[in-house]
Amino acid sequence: MLNVLIVDDEKIERLAMRKFMTEWLPECHVAGEAENGKKAVEFVQSEPIHLVLMDIQMPGMDGLTAIKEIKASSPHTKFIMLTAYDTFDYAKQAMQEGVTQYLVKPADKDETIAAIRAVAADIQQEASQRETAVADQQSKWLEAHVIQGQSDTSIEFQQLFHEYESGLVIAVQRAGGDQLLADLQKTLLFHTVPIQMRGELFTSLIYSNQSPGQLKADVLQAIRAAMTNEYPSPTVGMGHPVSNPLHLQKSAAEAKLSYYQRKKEGGVVRYGFYNTALQSHVLIHLPELADDMMMALEEGRREDALAYYDAFELEGATLSQVKELLILLKSRLRADLPILTISTASECRRCCEHLFDLYEARTQTVNDMERAKRYIQTHFCENITLEQTAAYVDLSPTYFTKRFKDETGLTFKEYVTTCRLDKIKKLLKDSTLSLKEITYQAGYTDPNYVSRVFKKMVGCSPKEYRKQVVKK
Repeated sequence: MLNVLIVDDEKIERLAMRKFMTEWLPECHVAGEAENGKKAVEFVQSEPIHLVLMDIQMPGMDGLTAIKEIKASSPHTKFIMLTAYDTFDYAKQAMQEGVTQYLVKPADKDETIAAIRAVAADIQQEASQRETAVADQQSKWLEAHVIQGQSDTSIEFQQLFHEYESGLVIAVQRAGGDQLLADLQKTLLFHTVPIQMRGELFTSLIYSNQSPGQLKADVLQAIRAAMTNEYPSPTVGMGHPVSNPLHLQKSAAEAKLSYYQRKKEGGVVRYGFYNTALQSHVLIHLPELADDMMMALEEGRREDALAYYDAFELEGATLSQVKELLILLKSRLRADLPILTISTASECRRCCEHLFDLYEARTQTVNDMERAKRYIQTHFCENITLEQTAAYVDLSPTYFTKRFKDETGLTFKEYVTTCRLDKIKKLLKDSTLSLKEITYQAGYTDPNYVSRVFKKMVGCSPKEYRKQVVKK
């Protein structure tokens, strides 16, 4: 709704304009009237106004002077000049003040409607551009200070996040996550700001002017409602809400840890807050953790590899356990680093990043078909394509197709189907999920199609397979 102020020294003109707008422009709300420029300036200072219909010739402060003063305190307010004098001088002065619409009284009905709607469109477009710019600035600040750990000041944060009383970070699976983020951004209960949108998962800050307890309840309710929609539900890890913005780094680490816990479990509920009592075997079995980190590196997901490391520390790993992990990574990379002499957590973190740097320096020597297989194994549950995978390993689709078949003995589609069937078998064996839920988790959308493919490739239906493996 557009807030409009009508400024004219003739009361009958003001009343006529108010009636006209009520009748023909329902998208506008007449917030008030003013009989001269001075009162117009005072009104705009007390209430937000999007558009002023400003008469030029008025006793006391005229319209052009009022525009200058209003723009000084409310730079985004727009103006349409109303005057009984059709002179070039007035129009020229108005344009110098940024006024784009100029109506001569008595103005034609259609001309007035068109002028107001044209300015309204400009107001909406500029507001959208400002919102986009602020959101982009917020995202960059959060990535630098919450994810990368750069130092900051509370002043910077307060300037960007005016309504912050409490906030938390969520980590969302990319497959299906875009729609979830769109749903969360529609709610009026809180603000949702994307932080990182790369790799297997993306992160977002959710904040509001409510208490941490209320924010936690609101976020759970919103995600639960979004998960009931028709699209495949993504895995969502949630960090605990914090009042102090300096603690958002911890919430971000918790979100990623919760994400990896829930992804490994593959349970029915695919979202929730970090549970300190839940021991995640991915973080206890060090060789498997090292493998997951190496896979993330091979797929160009350095942030995810570091998230594994941070989650391991957050889980309460001792210095000796962290050093043991670094030794495993060192052996996989055949690097020569004096890990046993490390004595602090910060040195461990720097060592980990140095190992990642070494790997990235050698990336060109990694077998491209092996990288392609790892990429498919991670993304088969998404709408993955041959062209997308070929681009990932920097090969043309035609050359990639031939190389992949020669080295794996399978076509791209056959390999993806194999990965999906393996996932379906695992879920049939290790979970109580319905076939519909398993279908979504394996990257399909039609349970009937899955049943046909499964029976053709495995020799029995999914239901029969589940009975057989459960008996064993």
